Amino acid sequence: MRRFRRNAQINKTVGITFLLIMLALGTAGYSYSHWADTLHIQGTITTATWNKACVRIMKTLNGSFTDPYTGQDISTPTNLIHVTSEKSLNFSTKFQLIITVKNCGTVDLENTVYDVIENIVEPINATPTKGAVDWYYNHTTGGDFVQNYLNWTIGTLAAGETVQLEVWIQTLPNPTGKYEPTSESQPVEINRGANVTATSELGPLMAMTEGMTLTIIDDGIPNNNLAVITPALPYSTPWAEDSRTEVP
Repeated sequence: MRRFRRNAQINKTVGITFLLIMLALGTAGYSYSHWADTLHIQGTITTATWNKACVRIMKTLNGSFTDPYTGQDISTPTNLIHVTSEKSLNFSTKFQLIITVKNCGTVDLENTVYDVIENIVEPINATPTKGAVDWYYNHTTGGDFVQNYLNWTIGTLAAGETVQLEVWIQTLPNPTGKYEPTSESQPVEINRGANVTATSELGPLMAMTEGMTLTIIDDGIPNNNLAVITPALPYSTPWAEDSRTEVP
């Protein structure tokens, strides 16, 4: 009788232990099967944003807008230019120069652009989409060379805003009186780099484009008084950029 009670007690202990083990395994299995569930957290995350002052500038040269046979204005540009050894057949060739300025930052800018038109061409007119242009004509650079340069005061340029200045220029006669380079395949500097300066709440900015140089090459057909403009137009300089970021 005592032996029966002892066995019953043992069986009861074993049964409880087994039940606890099964409950533990079941809980572990349930947890494992749900470990990949998405955890949703609601709330607000605040991230810091820093102001940026940024200015970009580029130039594009289009042309020629002169008929190389007649000298008349044309609306569709050509890469041919009139060249001749006869002064009586001379006429100038027109080009379109576009200066583009962009505020690539998050704060307003006050912009001014300075650019030089070389002495083998002269400006005809200039039209800005914003601001005003002042011209300084026949600026002496030494010897017999003169230059015409402009100062474009844009004014306030808002964040993300883009403005343009359209300048029409035409060729001038060389020292021999002809509207062409002094020798074949001579590089002709049309325009130096345009310089933009800007002021902002984060400090001053300055960027300068590349200059623009053309080469006039005879088209290979005898006595037709035509040459090819290279590089092919329109030609654009890469963007020049300067920026400042707010220091935290």
